[in-house]
Amino acid sequence: MGGGPASASQGYVRPTYGVDAAIRYEFLKNKTASLSLNVNDIFKTRRSDIHSESTLFTQDAYRIRDQRVFRINFNWRFGKFDPSLFKRKNLKGEREGTNIDMGQ
Repeated sequence: MGGGPASASQGYVRPTYGVDAAIRYEFLKNKTASLSLNVNDIFKTRRSDIHSESTLFTQDAYRIRDQRVFRINFNWRFGKFDPSLFKRKNLKGEREGTNIDMGQ
């Protein structure tokens, strides 16, 4: 999210900025496995800053979002992927639906 301040009912919300990054390494035969490293808010700049005011009060709320989080993911694709399998199942369902709609 970025840009200028967003309007609120009694004030505005200042823009929020942050930088996330990820890297992925694929390995094994035919690249069937992958390992990825993800990190959010690298520079620890993601925070919430809200300004509200009326005739009776002025309020500034400032909150740092969740801590920086690192994630390691392992993905293993096994078996043979056959896209025509999904197409055949979908066509079968469409034919059955047509027969029901026609009262057959």
